[in-house]
Amino acid sequence: MTAEVAISNIYGAAMAADSAVTLGQGKVYNSSDKLFALSKYHPVGIMIYHNIDIMGVGWETVIKNYRNELKDKSFDTLSAYAEDFIKFLSRFPYFSKKQMNEYLQKVCYSIFQNILDWFLIDLHKQYEGKGKITRRQIDEVFVQTLKVMNDKLNDAHVKPLEIDEDYIDAQGESINNALKDIFEKYPISKKLVQKITDLVKLNFRKRGLMDHYTGIVICGYGERELFPTTHSFKVGGKIGKGLVYSEEIITKINPDEITSHIGTYAQSEVVHTFFEGIDPVFSRGISNKMIYTLSSISEHLPDKYKAKIPKIIELFQEYMLDSIDLNYLNPVLEIVDTLQKDDITSMAEAMINLTALKRHVSTDSETVGGPIDVAYISKGDGFIWIKKKTNYNPALNNDLYQSYFNGRQK
Repeated sequence: MTAEVAISNIYGAAMAADSAVTLGQGKVYNSSDKLFALSKYHPVGIMIYHNIDIMGVGWETVIKNYRNELKDKSFDTLSAYAEDFIKFLSRFPYFSKKQMNEYLQKVCYSIFQNILDWFLIDLHKQYEGKGKITRRQIDEVFVQTLKVMNDKLNDAHVKPLEIDEDYIDAQGESINNALKDIFEKYPISKKLVQKITDLVKLNFRKRGLMDHYTGIVICGYGERELFPTTHSFKVGGKIGKGLVYSEEIITKINPDEITSHIGTYAQSEVVHTFFEGIDPVFSRGISNKMIYTLSSISEHLPDKYKAKIPKIIELFQEYMLDSIDLNYLNPVLEIVDTLQKDDITSMAEAMINLTALKRHVSTDSETVGGPIDVAYISKGDGFIWIKKKTNYNPALNNDLYQSYFNGRQK
């Protein structure tokens, strides 16, 4: 795992990432690179989290291949850099058919397990305690479960993703094998297999279940932008000719609306606690306990009072959010508004250190740690390394620096 921060204001943006990576059976190494310059010539940086490779290819290799292809080309907006990077991943030639099939299988296993879990819950709700049920009744519940899941995905308000449906259809054997592994002896007709395959396609189109992904954070400036933008999304993998990725979250700094922004990624609960004054898990626990308690009480109240319970819950949740904003978050953001290079980069680094310290002094695994890479991006000076770990002696590698801008070093 990892912890990453991108902090921006009208003057520039700071990006910071730790170096911890978990491999094998939970072994943690503190040597991973997760923060890179996306362009050699223009003020754009990129961070990765969750996975250090995509379908068997290291992200560092992918990013540096893109950077080498980009050369000195620039775009008017930061979002255009992100879109171009997504197009590059879609046509990246080193993802083999075997790797794409393995990725499709992983997603299918997750979807099919989800279907099975919902199906069993629906079955228990409808027939528990009613004695023996027929095969026909079981099949009816299964069809209804598929319909409900299909409707939920269709109702999702997200920008649909273009996917390679022909590639999915061609992997019928892999899909059938995954179905047999999950549903074991429960026979599924060809008609239902087709419905399930259509559900898999819909899941991809609606950017649904994404258990296997890498988080991407791109931050910086386009040619026609005076203030920094942060663009984040998640990449699952490649299916045929199309890339599977989540809907992008874009935050643009401007003097009239958003004057500062703090983006936290991966293991971010410690940073949220610092900014919001309360641990997010604890906050959700209080809210859930409040809802449970009031719902339990409402069963014993007259109808005229019972109807007020949802409004009371809504007011409580609004009070919590307003209190966090007023007493914690807004005062911090007011200070971030004015931070210059030294202070904003120090703040970004401190946020990662705080998370690493929490992991070190608790019973949690130390999945955040190692050297912290820090970069500052400004319109005038571009991408600047403030702190950068190296695994080699710079004095013995002068050619590495001399060849950086002539295209031989990626």
